[in-house]
Amino acid sequence: MLLYNRSRFAMTILGISLAYFLAAAQVGLLVGWIHTNSAIINHAGVDIWVMSKGTRTLDYGTAIPRQRIQQTLSVPGVKWAEGMLVGWVNWQHPEGKRITVEVIGLDNGNAGGPWRMSEGDISAVHLPETVIVDELSRQALGIIELGQETEMEGKRVIIGGFSQGVRTFTAAPFVFTSIENALDYVPYYRDDEISFVLVNCENAAEVKSVRDRIAMEINDVEVLTTEEFADRSVKYWMLETGVGITVIITASLGLLVGVVIMSQTLFSITQDHINNYATLLALGFHQKSLRSIILTQSLILGGGGITIGSLLFVISCQLTALSPIPLETTPLVSTCLTLFSMLFCVAGSWFSIRAVFKLDPVSVFH
Repeated sequence: MLLYNRSRFAMTILGISLAYFLAAAQVGLLVGWIHTNSAIINHAGVDIWVMSKGTRTLDYGTAIPRQRIQQTLSVPGVKWAEGMLVGWVNWQHPEGKRITVEVIGLDNGNAGGPWRMSEGDISAVHLPETVIVDELSRQALGIIELGQETEMEGKRVIIGGFSQGVRTFTAAPFVFTSIENALDYVPYYRDDEISFVLVNCENAAEVKSVRDRIAMEINDVEVLTTEEFADRSVKYWMLETGVGITVIITASLGLLVGVVIMSQTLFSITQDHINNYATLLALGFHQKSLRSIILTQSLILGGGGITIGSLLFVISCQLTALSPIPLETTPLVSTCLTLFSMLFCVAGSWFSIRAVFKLDPVSVFH
């Protein structure tokens, strides 16, 4: 039945593959957004974050005394600790317009800085008036080459390097520099203030114990593990803001549309061959055998379409890897999406099976 009309078979596989790709692309967009808004937290290479109470996300860190670094270092189990400063300032575009940027001030160990560089070295942030921006932000910031000079908050800025793949969930590009440089540009921080203390533990198995000890010994701060802070940041952007809800709704609608197309396509195949099933019933085939035929067809069509759709999705992920909005996935997400799609293929076959069960074998002689 599937190969009787080869062109129809090929178009059905193509339709299912495009439907699966639609669903995978929407879910991949959601995963990409999630990875983007927690990327700096997850790539910082630290175990614990110390911050002001009520801090919802990395982007909105508030000032805490710089002495929190020394206080944290005195806690048993802490291997090292360093600061980070996060602030929002105005960048002067060469064309005259002002652009809001997010300044990330790094300590001596550069924890929380770019994890991959395309040009220059991350150590350049410790040079006076020197910053690193991501290559994805070159056009937005009007940057052409290393060593170019511009202004930020009316003060000179020298481009010391370009990071790679450091995307921003907000519209404001990241600008990396040292804490000392950042204090010159961010007017609402005092010289003895930072936004976060980044902590690495001596024993990775005792991270939660060290977290609790820091929280007990230091007042007026909140202490979270990297996983906890990343989860909080994701939940804030995805659930507490309109932008995140929009992405979630879009992904859900894409998945729904995809599975509906798959189910409808499989049902139409059965309807096209309804007379064949009536003939088999008239010849003495048991309904159990016909059910097996329909289920096999759904698995063949669904499996073929999902395989091609997955290849299209992999290609799209590679093409968007260096774009501001990447398509990304994880093994767990891919597995769940594949199983979910196959389940809907089988569910779509149920309507076909139900139609076959209502067949009267005598109808084939009419």
